[in-house]
Amino acid sequence: MNEETIYSEMLEIPVNTYNITYTPPTRRRRKKKETPKEDVKELAIEKVNREFEAQDARAETGQPAAEMQQESVAEETLSEAAQEPAPEKKKRFRVSVIGVQLAVVVALLALIVVSNLFMPNSGISVFLHSIFTPQTEQADTRDYNSFAAVLPTADGEVNVSGGVMSFAAKGSVYSPCDGEITALTQGEDGKYTIEITHSTKFKTVIRGIDYAYQELGSSVYGKIPLGYSLGENVELCFYGENGELITSYTVDNETDQVIWEV
Repeated sequence: MNEETIYSEMLEIPVNTYNITYTPPTRRRRKKKETPKEDVKELAIEKVNREFEAQDARAETGQPAAEMQQESVAEETLSEAAQEPAPEKKKRFRVSVIGVQLAVVVALLALIVVSNLFMPNSGISVFLHSIFTPQTEQADTRDYNSFAAVLPTADGEVNVSGGVMSFAAKGSVYSPCDGEITALTQGEDGKYTIEITHSTKFKTVIRGIDYAYQELGSSVYGKIPLGYSLGENVELCFYGENGELITSYTVDNETDQVIWEV
């Protein structure tokens, strides 16, 4: 015996022995919440009440119980059918307007190609050639006496001698007819000479202009000035088809017109 036991017996101290056993706690699974019993009861009571009310209503009308049961089954079937999704309707084939237009265009193109290959003189071929073929401008072959010519100035008197028209007025200088500038030169004295072509058989040459408003190749018109004179002598001559000087005309200073002698 050890000393502690001897000492305990001498003092008469009771000695007790205990065995302690430890058990680890187990996890408890949470139970799903159930629907309250009160709600379930209320739903059941409402369903039973609806069935009794329906039966009472049919009993009052004298309808047999078998028919009532059939009607209840039919109502349940209808409610289930209403809950089922309706079958999808098949899409109908629709003709597209754009598709029709494209088909018409393709058919026209095919017709044009066939007509150009096998019928070059058909109306469609001639029409297409007239549209896509570049048109050449026809040359103006009018004679001088076909033009309504006017005087080149409105500020002074114009004289004619041997087919040469001359004036010494300060102001704008005009072309006698519509045309195109085909030659433009400046002399040593600084004055301009302008050649205006009206047709293949008629042109005008003006000499002695101090300022030229238009450039070579520009179109000129009878009412738009083509230059300016400071008041010194300006001469104008008309030329025909072969470059001969035209002398068979007179001028009217009151109406500013050139009168051709036929």
